[in-house]
Amino acid sequence: MHQRRTTIKDIAVHLGIDHSTVSRALNDNPNISEETKHQVRQAALRLGYVANASARAMRYNHNALIGLAIPDIRNDFYSAVARALAERCNRAGFQMVLVNTDDHPEVEYRQVRALMEARVATTAKLLAPVPTVQFVRQSPKLSGDIVRMDDTRAMREATEHLLAQGHKRIGYVGTRKDINVGQARLNGYLEAHVAAGLAVDERYLALVSPRQTFGSDSVARLLAVSPAPTALIIGSSELTIGGLGAIQAAGLTIPSELAVIGYGDPVWCRLLSPSLTAVQLPVDEMVEAAETLILDRIGGKAPAGADVRSCRPTLVVRGSTAT
Repeated sequence: MHQRRTTIKDIAVHLGIDHSTVSRALNDNPNISEETKHQVRQAALRLGYVANASARAMRYNHNALIGLAIPDIRNDFYSAVARALAERCNRAGFQMVLVNTDDHPEVEYRQVRALMEARVATTAKLLAPVPTVQFVRQSPKLSGDIVRMDDTRAMREATEHLLAQGHKRIGYVGTRKDINVGQARLNGYLEAHVAAGLAVDERYLALVSPRQTFGSDSVARLLAVSPAPTALIIGSSELTIGGLGAIQAAGLTIPSELAVIGYGDPVWCRLLSPSLTAVQLPVDEMVEAAETLILDRIGGKAPAGADVRSCRPTLVVRGSTAT
């Protein structure tokens, strides 16, 4: 005989509480006490309760999967984003499927196609009918919601910080301009120079793919320019790692011989000697915005038209730019 499936109402009757309380507890609602959540979860285990994914899918008119396509899982920022978003999806009753595109258009197309064939709720033709949130990077070929960083302002503030210390020869190693964030970050660097009435020496610029090896090679090339830069801004977390290796190989002392600002602020930035001044990225704020947008869009709660959320990075000043 087929055994009846345990329901939320069964748990409620077992505990003598309202079924809506059970539902909120299972969904980790912050208004439910931790004690009640624990009791509900224990009762759910004892009674063999399994969440009804199909019912949830019907509620959202979709299945319970959300896709996240990122360019490089080795990048500290994207690793942090993937972890935080996975936790939020889990709390909301969804599963997150992660694909790594390796910053390659053809790989990205194949990965997104595979997600769509798996009926995941996340180039352009495939995604047109699907609720999407563009995260950090944006393509003009895609419509839909956007969560971005104010990269221009972040790089402008970083450059202004060095200019205020008297640096005139400031090198910049950043992501290439055909990636929209690369152009935005470069704009901030250029705007700060224009505001200070200084011309930019293009010998101090390197725009490359965001890979550690390119960061190392680019910084080495800039340091070989005569006269060499007295300060350096690196506009990508992967480029920062490679760039620091090149500075170490050159035997330069930071900050007396070269002031340095990195991008992204993983814990190792604070463990270096001297600690690294860095553009700190608003990971939690951005993930929360992305979660809200995608769930509202899937659930039919979002207003018509694209919603754009812009989050502001913060310059954290440490020993690598000390005067």
